[in-house]
Amino acid sequence: MTLKSRRKLWLKVHLYLGLFAGAVFVLIGLTGSLLAFELPLDELLNAKLMTIPIDQENKSYLPVEAIVASGLKALPVNGKANSLGFPRHSGLAFELWFEQPSANAEYSERHQIFINPYTAEVTGQRLLIDFKRIWRDPFKDFVLRLHYSLGLASTGMNIVGFIGLGLLFSVLTGLILWWPHPGKLKQALTIKRNASFERFNFDLHKIFGFYASFILLFLILSGVFLIFPEYGRGLVSVFSPVMEPYPICRSVVPTGDKTPISLAEVKAITDKRFPGGEYRYIGFPGDEKDVYVVGKREIDEVNRKSPFRRLWLDQYSGKIIYERESGSRTAGDIFVEWLYPLHTGEAFGFTGQLIILIAGLMPLILYVTGVIRWLQKRKAAVKKYGVKQIEATYQFK
Repeated sequence: MTLKSRRKLWLKVHLYLGLFAGAVFVLIGLTGSLLAFELPLDELLNAKLMTIPIDQENKSYLPVEAIVASGLKALPVNGKANSLGFPRHSGLAFELWFEQPSANAEYSERHQIFINPYTAEVTGQRLLIDFKRIWRDPFKDFVLRLHYSLGLASTGMNIVGFIGLGLLFSVLTGLILWWPHPGKLKQALTIKRNASFERFNFDLHKIFGFYASFILLFLILSGVFLIFPEYGRGLVSVFSPVMEPYPICRSVVPTGDKTPISLAEVKAITDKRFPGGEYRYIGFPGDEKDVYVVGKREIDEVNRKSPFRRLWLDQYSGKIIYERESGSRTAGDIFVEWLYPLHTGEAFGFTGQLIILIAGLMPLILYVTGVIRWLQKRKAAVKKYGVKQIEATYQFK
């Protein structure tokens, strides 16, 4: 196959992947831009529920049991509390997460009750996830579900994952097509001055594609990993072991008193094992054999939302059944731990999030300039060869 033939092949692959998978990539990119600042955005849009008056910031938190007890009083009759989320800073409320059957009882909905940590007053509650009706979700979660599943649950996740693999080839073929001839590197990296609109659009697509390709390749690869985490961890474990993030742990049910330990005891056990750090959540046992799961982030952990450091406690004896902490991490664990914070930009704070916000706009720019370029070439070809010949060439019959 000649160089010209290979180039035509790569051009067709790039064209069709870009036209179809690229359209979905635009949606994923735009929603990703919004999600770069998802937590501050959620707080801004739901200030009455989530934020606490400034004049209470210097007070100490009430005991966790008092906070949970207040939330349980507001729990619907058919609701089941499953975890407590801790505030990320002193101006936020605690979040009591619970599930309850949907209106037709076909599936469960996920809700949150917000509780003032200084007074134990319930500030309100909201539906967080309706697994069948995405439009009922709060804005942040609506955008999140569009981003990773197109709002189509597990089927949508598979679609997005496979589209991500297609986009990976689209970016790679774009780099192949961009690759300049000897002595043409400067021309390939700059926009020609005083050029026609056609040439300006072509240069814009080419140059934006090149400079954005590095971060887009990472975002696509990390996104596919997050969509298919089991396959991703399996691939990483070929090079270095990776700990199971959600091990199956069971409590030993006593023959006598089956009263679970209190949340105060859960905290005491956790604080003894992990003296420093920030609590992120306490997961409640789902049944009599389930366990408490505690996430207490180390201060220097790169993932601020989902800590690596966790404990799994027997709900009756308080015995530590399983634990994860920084000293036990392998190279594979560290690699996996960094993927999500890098994907969202939070690994580098505001600067990283700003980069992700801008990167999310790149698919839109590439798609628009790519479609314009395609239409320009079709128009020129139609003028030269006629409609029938062009239809045969593009196989649109």
